[in-house]
Amino acid sequence: MELWRREGIIDAATHELLQKRYPADAQSASWRQIILCSIGALLIGLGIIALLAANWDELSREARAVFSLLPLTLCVGTYIYGLRKGLQTQGFLEPLGIFWGLSIGAGIALIAQTYNISGDTESFTLTWTLLLLPTLYATRSLGAGLGYFIGLFVWACLAREIPEFVYWPLACLAIPFIASLRKESPGGVKSGIMTWGAALCSTAALGVTLEKTMPGLWMVIYSGAFASLLLGGILYERKNTSIWQTPMRTLGGCGLSVLLYLLTFKWPWKNIGWRNMNYYFDSLFRTSSIDYTLAIIFLGLSVFLLVVISRGKAVSRGRGIARIPCHAFWGVAPLIVAVAYIITSANPDSYDFDGITLLFTAYLGCLGLVTVGNGITRRQLLQVNGGVLILLGIILGKFFSSEFSFTAKGIAFIVCGCLFFVINMLATRQMKKPGAAQ
Repeated sequence: MELWRREGIIDAATHELLQKRYPADAQSASWRQIILCSIGALLIGLGIIALLAANWDELSREARAVFSLLPLTLCVGTYIYGLRKGLQTQGFLEPLGIFWGLSIGAGIALIAQTYNISGDTESFTLTWTLLLLPTLYATRSLGAGLGYFIGLFVWACLAREIPEFVYWPLACLAIPFIASLRKESPGGVKSGIMTWGAALCSTAALGVTLEKTMPGLWMVIYSGAFASLLLGGILYERKNTSIWQTPMRTLGGCGLSVLLYLLTFKWPWKNIGWRNMNYYFDSLFRTSSIDYTLAIIFLGLSVFLLVVISRGKAVSRGRGIARIPCHAFWGVAPLIVAVAYIITSANPDSYDFDGITLLFTAYLGCLGLVTVGNGITRRQLLQVNGGVLILLGIILGKFFSSEFSFTAKGIAFIVCGCLFFVINMLATRQMKKPGAAQ
């Protein structure tokens, strides 16, 4: 802000008003300082663990118990001291949260080893992860938040005694923290990293938590999940434009595009439905009900978000003709996938899926064209490129899956590359016109 005032971008009164609303870095450390302090806390924590491990056999049981709980006690004491002194800056809380999280894991492991408490990797990971939750809300540490979701995903991969679908209610416990970050700074670095981490871990955990007793139901579940992410991003990330600031929109759009592209081929549609259900599971009703529940939840959530966005955004009109918004074309994808799944499941013995693959090829092509048009209208070149990549993916994918010579495929590559450049040039020129619509 000081640079803006010196360069004449803002006057003295505006500079003073901005300083009052956004206090200077005296109250908060820069991200460079935060990263350096966090790395320092991580190294100190790992160093203490290494020292304890090197001298562990020389210590008595009482000394082991004291040293096991000492780092955790220091973290709690430091937090209380900082709370009383008003040290609530990110530069103080972020390293503390990382060191606190390491202390919890080390304390659990050392106490269990000292007193010979039985357990396995699954119970250790879950206990450590759940104990990170109070640390997360106390310090609002990004490291603790990412550690919580990574820990939940690792536990879901190891889970044997507790069903994997417990991941979802446990993940929901961190939603208020993410929501508060996005409310404080919708386009901030911290909220962006946290949302990216939570979305990526949850997407990966979705494949782990599925029981897969109902063949093909994964396509309905994933389409609902990706559509929910995309629509949620459109609803809550509408003021952000870059990929880094729009994790929900980016991950949801890319995931849904890849899924729909896979559905343009025949192999996902073969041997699906209840007639091909895996009967070798002992608890068939319980395991299949989990997948059904996830399918209904994500499908219902995507429809709910589509309705909310559609009611919040009036359908734009031009020259008296209603124009369907771009999000509506993407938002109906789970419904189309669900209907196609039901229709295909009713004919499990038929392997002629030309109609269903042609439907999704046409639908994905329509999405590509709509995305290009919406990007040009809103002057967003990134969206134009996304739509063009979808169209090129369809052309090249279908072309290379056919039996053409390498010469023909090489020519196709060159032609598509030229089209890509031409469309970008035309779109850029169109968006630079003064009278272009926004």
